[in-house]
Amino acid sequence: MNTRSIERFFSVLVGVLAAVPTLVGGFLGAPLTYDDWSLAVGARYRSFGAAFGGEARSRPLGGLWHWAEFKSLGTHPLPHAFVLASVNAAAAVLYWKLLDRWLPRRIAVLSALVWVVLANRGSMRLWYTTSHAVFSLVLLLAAGLIASREPFTGRRFGTVLALLVAATFLYEGGLALGGVGLLLLVWMRAERERRNLLLTITVVVLGAAGTWTLLTSPKLGTSPTPLRNATHLISSHFGEGVLPGYSTILATVTLLVVAWSLASVVLPGFKARLEERCVLVGLVVLVLGAAPFMASGFPFSTEGFFDRANLFADLGTALVYGSILAMLFRLRWPAVATALSAGVLIAFAVPNASDVSNFVRAGPDGTRLLKAVDALPPDLRTKGPMTFLPLPLRGGVAEFVADYDISGALALRYHTGWPYPRARMAIAQTGFTKPEGPVFQLVGDHLVRRDDAFGQPRS
Repeated sequence: MNTRSIERFFSVLVGVLAAVPTLVGGFLGAPLTYDDWSLAVGARYRSFGAAFGGEARSRPLGGLWHWAEFKSLGTHPLPHAFVLASVNAAAAVLYWKLLDRWLPRRIAVLSALVWVVLANRGSMRLWYTTSHAVFSLVLLLAAGLIASREPFTGRRFGTVLALLVAATFLYEGGLALGGVGLLLLVWMRAERERRNLLLTITVVVLGAAGTWTLLTSPKLGTSPTPLRNATHLISSHFGEGVLPGYSTILATVTLLVVAWSLASVVLPGFKARLEERCVLVGLVVLVLGAAPFMASGFPFSTEGFFDRANLFADLGTALVYGSILAMLFRLRWPAVATALSAGVLIAFAVPNASDVSNFVRAGPDGTRLLKAVDALPPDLRTKGPMTFLPLPLRGGVAEFVADYDISGALALRYHTGWPYPRARMAIAQTGFTKPEGPVFQLVGDHLVRRDDAFGQPRS
């Protein structure tokens, strides 16, 4: 097998590995979850402006993406799983090709494999609403590949800038990473007489796109203090989010290698090799990938819906781990280094099974809730108001979390159209969410009145 055939085989391999968790989850019954039902009912019963207007203002292409996906695919989870699997596969292939263009083959191969098996972004593999965010990453990586070609012409610059703007209007997570990357490439590769102009254009255009997305976001002013959750990045990328059960060992080893890499780069008398330099580059990419989320005070998480903030940062995390694994090949015995690297990759991949299980197990809970509502009086189930106590959270995942999702699911189930039934999902049983109408708890396959859970008398 020649070199080109091997490269093609590896491209197919990383694409398949990236798609497997999504496809397995889809075939095992991972349901529509948070936001999915809201998008599905909006596409069915309301106009584009009424259902997607808020998102369409801040993320114009994101709103269009969701409208097109749920308008054409409806509420069966499997077609959505194919979409999400496809964009994850495309991102994996593009990441591998970008690494292979800039780095030695061994670091590129190991980093690409780490990226496809990292288990700290289960939502990006199993939460169907996130397909637009993964496609935003696809555009970012495609822009990086195009920008890395020679010569760096004005037409190529324009194409890259357009892709980055499109990526931002899909999902703003890659704004800092794409902007800084393009600025560096312009500085290094653009002709001197045009360099300042291209730098200015980059700052103005991407700055305007980012500002528009921020100022028109429906979440503006609702986030906690900026940088409040930044420390959670450590556990998300070097601890429990990556390797539960061995997070302390993993974090300790990684910290020691990072410290060694930093010392070898900056201290006199040390000679840093490429692997050490790549570790530090990976950390920079990680921070840039997380920067838009840190700035908004996003609640980083090691599991559940909020681990979506790890998507862009994982480009750097994978490079850190890939470079560390490449250091093993300095050992005298290549077979030992290969075996150790394979063991680490398998250990990183295993927790993905828990993510798949958490999303799949959310399906029966939601199905039982919807079937139990069938036993309620017709006017109540089609109009409301009513409140449901929370479904079990499995790894931070439940099919119904927000009011608009349960209302949307009931509207689709009973074909009510707009306005949807007035239904609420209680955030907690302590009265944190003010109930409307009778309060129900799902017990087995039946709904039980629990008005007393909020301290109000039963009627």
